[in-house]
Amino acid sequence: MYNVLIQGLPEEYEGYEINTDFETGIMIMQALADEELSEFEQQYTAIRLLFEELEMPRDFQTAVSAVQWFLTGWNHDNHSSGKKEEEVVMDMDVDQWRIYSAFRSQYQINLLEEELHFWEFMALLTTLEECSFTCVVDIRGKKERTGMSPEERRALKEAKKIYAIKTERKGNKILTKAEEEFLKYATIKKK
Repeated sequence: MYNVLIQGLPEEYEGYEINTDFETGIMIMQALADEELSEFEQQYTAIRLLFEELEMPRDFQTAVSAVQWFLTGWNHDNHSSGKKEEEVVMDMDVDQWRIYSAFRSQYQINLLEEELHFWEFMALLTTLEECSFTCVVDIRGKKERTGMSPEERRALKEAKKIYAIKTERKGNKILTKAEEEFLKYATIKKK
């Protein structure tokens, strides 16, 4: 298990230097979610983004493992919902301004100017205090519960409709694993 407190933020995978910028992580997530690309094209694009112009592993499976590790290696918790497929509650494109605003107000970080390691970005993203972004994520993930009044059910359905993520996700192995890891943290803690 990688311990950032002792080892610092990783700059390589199995001896291969990687592009660790948070923007790279976001672009990898977008590439893996791109419905217009085949699974191979998604993986190849993700690999090229991670290794950029650097030397990359000759073994394709090692390169794929590097991408998966980069997207999920920051997560050391053991959440398991028992569900086969989790509901997607955030999207880097749809939520871009809520994320930007949250970082700006809570951490005084201007994501347009700051250089952050992807793991650092994910740590900060998953520990945001209550804000517009966390409220929208909570609405998207909220389930109807027994005892809700008809008005509460109607209000929840309307709110979910307003904040719905309209894209379908492909069953790509890397994407599914990355999304599963992120979704474990997507229910963001409030004050």
